[in-house]
Amino acid sequence: MVNTMSTFLYFSSPIFMAIALLASLALFVQPRADLYLTLFPWFLLLGLLGEFWSDYRAFHQENNIMLTNLTSIYSVIFYLFVLQRIIRTPKMKKFLAYVLPGYILLSVINIFLVQKVGVHSMSYSLGCLLIVAACIFYFWELFQQPQSVNLVREPAFWICSGLLFYYACTFPLFGLLNFIQISKYDTIVRNLVIVLVLLNMFLNLSFTIAFLCRLKIKRSM
Repeated sequence: MVNTMSTFLYFSSPIFMAIALLASLALFVQPRADLYLTLFPWFLLLGLLGEFWSDYRAFHQENNIMLTNLTSIYSVIFYLFVLQRIIRTPKMKKFLAYVLPGYILLSVINIFLVQKVGVHSMSYSLGCLLIVAACIFYFWELFQQPQSVNLVREPAFWICSGLLFYYACTFPLFGLLNFIQISKYDTIVRNLVIVLVLLNMFLNLSFTIAFLCRLKIKRSM
């Protein structure tokens, strides 16, 4: 059972990320997309390479904490950029534009000077709050629109839905790491990792739908 679960954890995240990456290639045959969509394939490619490198190091029992910290910061920064492009309200767009460099600076300080050992749970939790708040603002903005929107064919809707669910759920999980010692609670940490993998699968699935929802399928008679 343990070996089966380990195999599942080892392969599932890269597989679902690879599926999202392949689906993102459909953006190049669709009508002209916003900048954040055209950058998504490159973001996923770098993320997939980082995932493979992380799995390789874990397979050889090497410490992955710094790599995990840096890749999570990379993800939060990109998602904040995506949300800044998606949101239409000028004041909120300007706020996120100022938040981005500030968050990068705080995260670097936290990783290298404050939480020098272990997962950077404090700066990651802050990133979770920023992303969740921006996603909620997007949905509020969406409901305020006078005209109807076909959400099924709206990439921003699927992206924000995935981000809201993922970061709203991971925030309490990483917040818990502030109050436990990983070495003393191996079972709890393993269960947290399983939950994070499942959430990551859902997130990449929502990205896959976002990349494919604008495709027009011709039906034969």
